[in-house]
Amino acid sequence: MKKFKILFLVAITTFAFNVNADTKCEFTRDLEEGSIGEDVRCLQQYLNSAGYTISDSGVGSSGKETNTLRTLTKEAIKKWQEANDIPATGYFGPKSQAKYKALLASSSGTSTSSGSSSNTSGSSSTIAELNNQIATLKSQLASAQNSSKGVSANEQKAVERIKDALEMMEDADDQIDDADVDTTSAKNNLDDAEDDLMDAIRAFFGNKDYLKALESADDAYKNAEDAFEDAGGETLDEEVEDLIDEAEEAVDDAETRIENADDDGEEVGEAEDLLDEAKANFKKAEDAFDNEDYDKAADYADEAKDLADDAVDAIGDNDAKDEAKDAINDAKKAISKAKSDINEAEDDGDDVDDADDIIKDADNTLDDAEDEYNDEDYDRAIDLAKEAEDLADEAVQAID
Repeated sequence: MKKFKILFLVAITTFAFNVNADTKCEFTRDLEEGSIGEDVRCLQQYLNSAGYTISDSGVGSSGKETNTLRTLTKEAIKKWQEANDIPATGYFGPKSQAKYKALLASSSGTSTSSGSSSNTSGSSSTIAELNNQIATLKSQLASAQNSSKGVSANEQKAVERIKDALEMMEDADDQIDDADVDTTSAKNNLDDAEDDLMDAIRAFFGNKDYLKALESADDAYKNAEDAFEDAGGETLDEEVEDLIDEAEEAVDDAETRIENADDDGEEVGEAEDLLDEAKANFKKAEDAFDNEDYDKAADYADEAKDLADDAVDAIGDNDAKDEAKDAINDAKKAISKAKSDINEAEDDGDDVDDADDIIKDADNTLDDAEDEYNDEDYDRAIDLAKEAEDLADEAVQAID
């Protein structure tokens, strides 16, 4: 079965990347959040070396493991458990410890698959060969990880690309299973991807030709991607390309609207500034896409679209801003005049208590209007300023 073949490849390659024979821990108790001890430190070292990083830097990172099991360690345990078909609870109990011992035993060569019966299409000798190669790869990477020199650039790139290829092959296989279209082409491409992946693994070990391994792994990824698309799936680059198209439409629409508004004599200064920012982010999105940095491309495309929308909203805003400023000034004048009238009436012995209360409301309303103006909600500022002006007039009328 093809899916079994892919899962088999995933399992042995994950094994190669995630088990470090140098990290051997003895567990005599269950570990959970809050546990303290050297067994916790050893577990953290194992998780970091296995690719389930506690932290990229600082406390908990490789070389800076601690003896306390906190949230970050718990999350790393969950990821490890999920990858090894164990309930992802973050509790490192009997099941997790048994799985750890099994992985450690396998990495030490104490158990092999050569004696097991398999339904894969590959021969037992091929499987045994792969197991031996994977074990060697594990040792090489573990050794390089602990050396001062580390791994070469091509070696590391090959490792990462093999991982990427395996993930895409899994996605393609799932898409084929769920497809409601003819999957003949997709299956053929997936077959090619498997062949390319085998070539990558053999190149990695045979003569340590890491560049060849990288190229073959890249071919495997691309063929798996083609399989995924042929089965009706939409890849990340296609999704991001759609986002960039939407951003381009938004930018073009904003530019047209701003030009029309400018021709009509509307204020477009702020809108043009926002449009310039939108265009700059759109260009960054295109560049990131060309460099296959799809996450950045998506972020820039989203930002470009948002800025373009803001640019449209900003058309004519300066008119509203000026109107709000005028309304606030009118309210200030009305309040000032009302206060003067109230003071004169008080000097004349008139009852001005109601007028004082109303003018206080006018002051508060004017303050609210100025706050809205500062928050650039000019329509609301206009309404409040007019209300403050009306209250000033009422205060004068309330003088007995």
